[in-house]
Amino acid sequence: MFQGSDLVNDQKMCMFKYATYLVICILSNLPPLNALRSFCAVGQKKSIAGAAAELSVSPSAVSQQIKTLEAWIGVQLLQRRNSSVELTEKGASYYASVWQALSLIEDATQNLRGAENSAQLTISVLPSFASLWLVPRLGKFTSMHAGIDVSVLTSNSLVDFSSDNIDVGVRYGMGGYDGLTCRKLMPEYVNVVCTPAALYRYIKTYGSIENMSGLSEVPFIDDVGPKVTFKQSAKDWMSERGLDPNGISYAFRFTDSHIAIENMISQNMFMLARLSLVEGRMKTGEVIAPFGPWTVEKAGYYLVSPEHMVLRPAAKVFVSWLTKECEVWEKRAETLRDWQG
Repeated sequence: MFQGSDLVNDQKMCMFKYATYLVICILSNLPPLNALRSFCAVGQKKSIAGAAAELSVSPSAVSQQIKTLEAWIGVQLLQRRNSSVELTEKGASYYASVWQALSLIEDATQNLRGAENSAQLTISVLPSFASLWLVPRLGKFTSMHAGIDVSVLTSNSLVDFSSDNIDVGVRYGMGGYDGLTCRKLMPEYVNVVCTPAALYRYIKTYGSIENMSGLSEVPFIDDVGPKVTFKQSAKDWMSERGLDPNGISYAFRFTDSHIAIENMISQNMFMLARLSLVEGRMKTGEVIAPFGPWTVEKAGYYLVSPEHMVLRPAAKVFVSWLTKECEVWEKRAETLRDWQG
């Protein structure tokens, strides 16, 4: 005779076999997971070798996985060339969908494991914006989310999400970056600034700040920054005010705004500056803006990430926090249009 426990065990075994059968049926309609991972790595890196390095396998292993996937689907996914590979049209469409699906799985898994409480977060930011605006505020974020380990990667170059393992980037520009999800965080304001000592010398020489023609003769610091067409220069600022910009002279040129500001202060000179970057020094009285109101710059700050990538939980938390911080600053900046310091 069957004991009660035997009957229960038999029922459990039947349920297990049935569940196993269902899983096999479901998985039989899906390509091999390793092949999908290899394909996504190649699509991200645009390179068999790069994908192999990312997955810690040999290039031949990645190539074999891609061939397996193409054979399973019956569609050519990659266009192989002598030294590179490109996604075919169908391959590019498939890559975007598969990448998003795998990202969703990772996202769900991390949520389930409480990944937000213990996570790595890497953001790419311009050096000047990082040191003068973001980093002074990051303490609030880390105190609110102590489990998130934040790394700030600074560079004047556009972030390469395919090789730098970056979650999100903050860029200064006009937006509309190809292949990226792009959202404006906040505007920027520009004005000619100087030190109190430089202004004293200016008034002594030219009579008053209303006599702005003297700006064509005083030494300027040139905040060169990245070579872009949207960036307003001191000459542009003077031309918009009907002043002759041709006589303006630059004592020094710097590609980093932070260094430019420091030298403008130490040398008691003039420069065209962005409000978000000099606000702190204006509060201390080291920098003033005596030549009229701040004007809205054409460019602004944008949050960027790959358009096919689902943000990880830690990145979502950071984006939400950063968006609120930018909203607070934008509201304050609107009241500072006539601020001279």
